[in-house]
Amino acid sequence: MSVKSLIVTTKFTKAQREHKCKANKKHIISQNDLRLEVKNERSWDKYCMHCAAIIIKKMQRDSSLIADEFTALK
Repeated sequence: MSVKSLIVTTKFTKAQREHKCKANKKHIISQNDLRLEVKNERSWDKYCMHCAAIIIKKMQRDSSLIADEFTALK
């Protein structure tokens, strides 16, 4: 049986060049800074580590709410 994942493909990488964070254009990701990359269809959205922490906390909250709801249905 193949199990479906609710989490999109993500990875942490070092920036090859300077660019802006996808979540906040005021956040600059400098060359060699760590960043979070999130698969978006055929491309990747890139986020600074500050925004990555916010995204990860939201994912944890959302997945916890889904798990709680699932447990309540049993």
